Amino acid sequence: MTIKRMTFLQELLNFMGLEGRLHLDWISSAEAQKFAQVVTAFTDKVKAMGPSPLTGELDLSAIESACEAEIEAKSAEVQSVGGG
Repeated sequence: MTIKRMTFLQELLNFMGLEGRLHLDWISSAEAQKFAQVVTAFTDKVKAMGPSPLTGELDLSAIESACEAEIEAKSAEVQSVGGG
């Protein structure tokens, strides 16, 4: 389920012009050094991208429509699996 959510969020961010600004990594609580490296590398990557390409007012209507479509698709998927 997490992978599906990440994929959806990545697609949404790409749609908004914010591609590359989401990262998921599996790190154990015992891997403090790895955590620091991953966070540092991602921070450097985002800094290299520069400021957010979003400026001015953000029109959320397209994002809301995309989210509503995703919710409807998931609802239909659950109903078909549940037999409803």
